Amino acid sequence: MNDYLLHHLLMNTAQRCPQNEAIIFNERSITYGELEQSSNRLALALRDLGVRVGDRVGIMLNKSIESIISLFGILKAGAAYVPIDPRAPIHRVKYVIKNCEVGCFIASTQHITKLMADLEGDLPLKKVLVTDWDSNRLADQNKNIEWIPWGKIFSETPESEKCPNTRMSDVNPAYILYTSGSTGVPKGVVISHLNSLTFVNMAAEFFNINVNDRLCSFAPLHFDLSVFDIFVAVKCGATIILVPEYLSTFPMKLAEYIEEKGVSVWNSVSSVLTMLAERGKLEKFRFDALRIVHFSGDILPVKYLRLLKKQMPNATFYNIYGQTEANSSMFYQIGEIPDTDAWKIPIGKAFPNFEVFALDVENRMIDRPNLEGELYVRASSVALGYWRDSEKTAASFVQDPRQPYSSHRIYKTGDLVRMGDDGNYYFIGRKDHMIKSRGHRIEINEIEIALNSLPSVRQAAVIAIPDELIGNRIIAYVSPKEGVKLEEREILNHCGKMIPKYMIPEKIILKETLPATSTGKIDRKLLAKDAEENRPL
Repeated sequence: MNDYLLHHLLMNTAQRCPQNEAIIFNERSITYGELEQSSNRLALALRDLGVRVGDRVGIMLNKSIESIISLFGILKAGAAYVPIDPRAPIHRVKYVIKNCEVGCFIASTQHITKLMADLEGDLPLKKVLVTDWDSNRLADQNKNIEWIPWGKIFSETPESEKCPNTRMSDVNPAYILYTSGSTGVPKGVVISHLNSLTFVNMAAEFFNINVNDRLCSFAPLHFDLSVFDIFVAVKCGATIILVPEYLSTFPMKLAEYIEEKGVSVWNSVSSVLTMLAERGKLEKFRFDALRIVHFSGDILPVKYLRLLKKQMPNATFYNIYGQTEANSSMFYQIGEIPDTDAWKIPIGKAFPNFEVFALDVENRMIDRPNLEGELYVRASSVALGYWRDSEKTAASFVQDPRQPYSSHRIYKTGDLVRMGDDGNYYFIGRKDHMIKSRGHRIEINEIEIALNSLPSVRQAAVIAIPDELIGNRIIAYVSPKEGVKLEEREILNHCGKMIPKYMIPEKIILKETLPATSTGKIDRKLLAKDAEENRPL
């Protein structure tokens, strides 16, 4: 069977190597044959509950074997899965359920009882499957909702070697991932089977993933990094190593878990690797199996990258660049690291079957070094658009200005880049984050690189506060390395040696740790709120 739907990856692998371990979570595991059969039974049960092709089914589960079964069961039923962050504020969860018209939901007892306690108003939610049924806690729940124990599905639904016969094509939505909108209203990025498979098929071949690999799945389901961990592994018959969420706050135990489980491919945001490098005591481990390390998102300070490469000598490191709207489209393979800790790591060049290019403000191609422009992505990975938001869709998914005769839409990223002498792209900053202060055009990214190059700094983030007099005031948040006492003067003196005077932050706020989002990135919205409260006089 040709893989034109995401769940075909599982069906083919289960037929090819049913006894291979598909998922390991703590001391539990499941084979590909078992994953195929369990997801088939769930798909049949969902169809019996009224789920049809094109419906949206919500998932609110922590990483678990049940969460992966749910994902494939939903796809096999012909629906799109909508993963919801269990830590999200109730108003956001309510918005997603209403906006996506989620009528069927899969959740744990803990998450669904917390959700129902705060949920008010008319919602489309009609049926809830509970993975760890607790009759005492669920006895008094909303009587307008049909509550179904996970175990009941698997005891009453007959074992099946076939998934339901759902007639659909690769342009059907496979999942909808909600990202934070600039106005505070989440945007639902609609990803089709074709969009996802364009990346999955390329990545499997490009990184030579095979049945012996063990891919560490750190990112939650509502974060697009999970697409690589799950679907690339399943396509190749590799093993998915699910990382328990509590390990994210215990770097040494996380390092031990990577070693103990024989992880060969790691994929995470940069901040997780920063934490591992600083507090994971990596010298205690060998990491013999680790052959690939991906990092993305926030800046990975060079001082930590150098340490990681030293302690993980068998691994090839890649800086991966992309957006939820177009998946990961670019890479830079880390070779020799320059001596300076202020080196700006390139975001690199396009993956095979991806086309990236930059245009200046007059829509002229950036085709030689040192020119700057906005980055665009052209590939079959570009999302269908934003769910029920034609205005935002039209603004970001645009006609190719180079080919006005083409109906194919490309993604306008809003990221500003500069082409280097070697043809690699360098990230400058967000188009909407480029600021002016005292008449100077300032790239916040450059300030953060300077701050992170200070040996005693663990992590840094810069926030700009609009100001009527000077345009923007700059506040830096700095987290010192563990056990190190940092002074504001030391940081300012360091900045004075690295960046122009007009870029030096007006205020340095020292924090033990910087707040993080549920996907592990620095929570800049929370810092911006704090910055307003700490506005310089």
